[in-house]
Amino acid sequence: MSQFKLVQKTISDIPCHVIEKDDGAEFEVFTGYGAGLNAWRVPCRTANGVAAAVNKRELLFGYKAGDDVFKIGPDTNAGCRLAPFPGRVNNAQFTWNNITYKLINNVTWAPHALHGFLQNQSWNFVSFESDADKATLVLSKDWPGAFAGFPFPFRAVNEITFTGDSYSVKATVTNIGKSPLPYSEGWHPYYSLGQKIDELTLTLPPTDFAELDKADIPTGKTHPDMRFVGGKAIADTFINDCFCLGPEATESPKTAHIFLEGAAGTLDIWQNAGPEQYNTIQIYTPPTRESIAIEPMTCVPDALNHHRGLIVIPPGESRSFQFGAVFSQK
Repeated sequence: MSQFKLVQKTISDIPCHVIEKDDGAEFEVFTGYGAGLNAWRVPCRTANGVAAAVNKRELLFGYKAGDDVFKIGPDTNAGCRLAPFPGRVNNAQFTWNNITYKLINNVTWAPHALHGFLQNQSWNFVSFESDADKATLVLSKDWPGAFAGFPFPFRAVNEITFTGDSYSVKATVTNIGKSPLPYSEGWHPYYSLGQKIDELTLTLPPTDFAELDKADIPTGKTHPDMRFVGGKAIADTFINDCFCLGPEATESPKTAHIFLEGAAGTLDIWQNAGPEQYNTIQIYTPPTRESIAIEPMTCVPDALNHHRGLIVIPPGESRSFQFGAVFSQK
C-alpha cells in the first residue's frame, strides 16, 4: 500500500506539484517555473525517534508565497534544471561548426547568458507512481529550437523519486532535431539545515578549482583545492566556485559525495560522475547565509565556447544524468 500522494497547489499563482508522505514528509516541485526543486520538508523527530509531523525541517530553500518570482528568479534560479548549458556563456554568444550564435543576456550583473532556456519555463506533467517505499514524479519539456540563438531541438525529462528522507533525480535529454546537439547541463538546488551556513561543516571530495578571469569566465587553468577535503566549517567563507572532479572520478562511472553537516543532521549530496556525467560541482553561498547552492554540472561554465566537457548528442539519441541527497537526522 502506498504511503504517498500527489497534491497540486500554487505559489504566487505558479503551479506546483507536492509529493506528500503519510508521516508528513513533503517534496515540492515548482512545475510552473523551471521544474525547480523548491522544498523538501521532513518531520522533526522526538527524543524517542517518533516523527512529529507538525514540526518540519526545511532542507531545500526555494520560492515562497508572495515572492516576485519572475523578478528574482533570473538571478537565483532556485532548484531549476540548467539546460542546454549551466553557468555563464561568455558575452552571450558562441561559435559552433563555424557559425556564431547570439544568445540573450538574461542577468543584471554581467553581459553573459546564464543557465540555458528551461529554468523559467512551465513543465508538463507526464506521470506519477508510488508504492510503499517511494514515489516518482515525471515531468517533461521540449525546446523546439525556434530561437535563432540555439536552433537545436531537444526534449528534457525529469524523473524525481522521493522516499521521505531522500530524493533522486534522473535527468534525460533527447536530441529531437536533425543535426548534432551541443549540450551541457546542471541543476541549482539550495540546501538548508535550519541554521546559518556559517555554522555548518562542508566536506568535498578532492577536486581542482577552476580559475576564472575578471569576467568570471574559466581560463582553462585549474588548481588543486583541498579546502574542504575531510570537512571544514564554512564559517564566513564566500564561495562562488566551480570544483572539478579528478580523473579517478571522471574516467569511469563513479558516485561523488558532498556532505553538509549541522546540529540537525547530515545531508549526503551525491552525483554520478564519469564519461559525459556530472563531473563538476558549482558551489555558491548567497549573502543571506541561510542556504548554500550545491550544483551538479557536466562541465565548467562556458562549455559552448571552450568545448571542455561539452556533450555532442547525435539525432535521435539520449543521455541521462543522476544526482540526489539523503538526510540523516540526529
